[in-house]
Amino acid sequence: MVSCSRSVTCAFLPAGCAAGSKGCRFPGAPAHSSVFFSDDLLGPETVATYSCERGFELLGPARRVCGHDGQWTPEGIPFCVLNVAAGKAPMQISSDLGGIPQKAIDGSTSSFFNVDTCTLTRAERVPWWYVNLLEPYMVQLVRLDFGESQDTCRRNLPATVVVRVGNNRPDLGTNPICNRFTGQLEEGKPLFLPCNPPMPGAFVSVHLEGANLSQLSICEAFVYTDQALPIERCPQFRDQPPGSTATYNGKCYIFYNRQPLSFKDSLAFCRSRGGTLVDESNPALQGFISWELWRRHRSDSNSQYWMGAVRDPQDRNNWKWLGGEDVTVSFWNLPGGNENCARYDGSKGWLWSDTNCNAKLNFICQHQPKACGKPEQPPNSTMVAKNFNVGAVIDYTCDEGHLLVGPASRTCLPTGFYNEFPPVCKRIQCGFPAEIPNGQYQLLNHTVSYLSRVLYSCDEGYELIGRAQLMCDIDERWNGPPPRCEAIECDDPPSIPNGKFTVSNNLTVVGTTVEYSCNSRNYKLIGPNKIICLPSGEYDENPPVCKEEIHTAAAVPVSPSKPTRTQTPPIKPRDPPAAPTRPSLPPARPGPQSPHQGPSSKRPGGSVDSSPAESAHVPHTVAASHPQDNEIPDSVNARSDLSPNVNVAHSVDEERHETGARLNLGAIIALGVFGGFVFLAAVITTIVILIRSGKKRKLPPARTMPSRWYTLLALPFPDQQVGRREFSRGAAYRNRTTAGYFSNPL
Repeated sequence: MVSCSRSVTCAFLPAGCAAGSKGCRFPGAPAHSSVFFSDDLLGPETVATYSCERGFELLGPARRVCGHDGQWTPEGIPFCVLNVAAGKAPMQISSDLGGIPQKAIDGSTSSFFNVDTCTLTRAERVPWWYVNLLEPYMVQLVRLDFGESQDTCRRNLPATVVVRVGNNRPDLGTNPICNRFTGQLEEGKPLFLPCNPPMPGAFVSVHLEGANLSQLSICEAFVYTDQALPIERCPQFRDQPPGSTATYNGKCYIFYNRQPLSFKDSLAFCRSRGGTLVDESNPALQGFISWELWRRHRSDSNSQYWMGAVRDPQDRNNWKWLGGEDVTVSFWNLPGGNENCARYDGSKGWLWSDTNCNAKLNFICQHQPKACGKPEQPPNSTMVAKNFNVGAVIDYTCDEGHLLVGPASRTCLPTGFYNEFPPVCKRIQCGFPAEIPNGQYQLLNHTVSYLSRVLYSCDEGYELIGRAQLMCDIDERWNGPPPRCEAIECDDPPSIPNGKFTVSNNLTVVGTTVEYSCNSRNYKLIGPNKIICLPSGEYDENPPVCKEEIHTAAAVPVSPSKPTRTQTPPIKPRDPPAAPTRPSLPPARPGPQSPHQGPSSKRPGGSVDSSPAESAHVPHTVAASHPQDNEIPDSVNARSDLSPNVNVAHSVDEERHETGARLNLGAIIALGVFGGFVFLAAVITTIVILIRSGKKRKLPPARTMPSRWYTLLALPFPDQQVGRREFSRGAAYRNRTTAGYFSNPL
């Protein structure tokens, strides 16, 4: 396990090696690279320094700095790439002045045109140059160092350069376009043309487009990819010749040309080092081996190399590989022959020829790579691995707030590549929260990334229904539905006895005003006449009450200058009475006024309730204007069909007075005591007068005369009569005593 510490390579972060809370997270690292940190806590001002494995070239920023905002600058992650065009097979439309196409991939460049290091074509309508990579690669970047152009560069005319990558014939210009550049081509200045996204292909071609005939000159061409097997991962031996190793399709090939051996010894030598003779064939592999042998033996075309094919002992016309499989794809120079072993024949253009197995020839050992190298580690991630050898498993996890997109683990294959593409730690973003009517939200962290929180609130007068706070979850969604805002309503306005109310709105929402009033003017509103619905859902005050008002009855003054005149109708004769009896007494009530008190006044008309909470209202009553039965004109009529507690209008000298006042309790008690004494005196006086009158004379038999005592007490005028006997009444009514009248005994 690799540990994170100051000045220690930290290409991947094991568990526990994480950035501080106020620093940066892992900045990311490309494949085949190492990262050194100046501070193992990755705090602000920490410097990350990148370096590539041997054989790879760093493209991009070599240093990045952690800022105080937790971000690395510059933003771009560098690449560790391999130039797969070096030593491969180039071609161009034509050559001029010895500028052959191989000079663009010979590993030498120049800041100016040099016929020894740069290619040059003749003046062509659309000149082109291409390189055969011998196997498909994921091309990421093409770099071109241009030399002198007789028509374009010298005259400073703009040109258009098109780079194509694919597996079709490059001279036809049908492969997909990797990139295009239009502008001045400066001599000796590199032009970088990235393929975004990376493009697969075995052919990379360069086309110069223009209106006039042009010459194309390239001093060096680089085709970069990070998905190639470098020779550094192949087995290394002290006795192997320099530059003898090449890689193709995930395998290493070591060319031994200094110690020729027989077929049997060559095979034993390769196996002793963990390899074998070349025991497979296909057109691409045959092209690769032919090219490698050709460029190694340009001056020696008679070289011979063993290959791992032998004649089948059971069938002389059949050949088998060392592993026992039949040779199905072959590249024989001439069929036939009687030898049992096969070789690559340089004299025949590196085609196959049968050979005596005891001959001593050069040989090619084929090996599997031992490791895959350090894989890519995306930013904001942790990568855990014991090593990067074949069979090793690499595990990825993302930092908090990031989602792993891609495989969580990768395995190093025997080809020297990993079985999966690298994952990506995607920053979890939930997007902006949903808007809600009559409300708003606030981003508490000012972000919408993982674990960010949003707080909802409602406008005044609205109530939040649901969760007010939501959080951005791992699935890039807020962890719940947004709440809603509903209008706050108060309860229905309370009713009050003897009162009513009106509401300003149809709904009792916040701000609604309820106005109260009483049903009658006889009630007084106690409390606020208006209450308002508050945002709390309650009214600002308690409702009022309607309380009945209590009125005190005022005595009606009587003027003595206008006495009341009462006419007494004639009294009908009646039968003489039987034996004299004692007169019946009136009920216990205040007696009639003394003849010396002047005009009669109104009686108290209303009953008074002793309860302090309620008081009876005294209705205003006006006497009928037409005469009634048994009514004495121009006199006060006391009606027996009305309750003693009900006031009636009294006609006094054709004037009507309305009694509407009330008596208080003390006045009632005083008046009652005074009336009791008056009544008692009247009763005693009446009894005395009756006794004396009965002894002196008798009443006429045919006519009832008013009693003398009543005349003396109540009638100051001789012609005034106050009582009469009605014979039209029923028998049951004869014994009834009418208020203000007394019945004479029959």
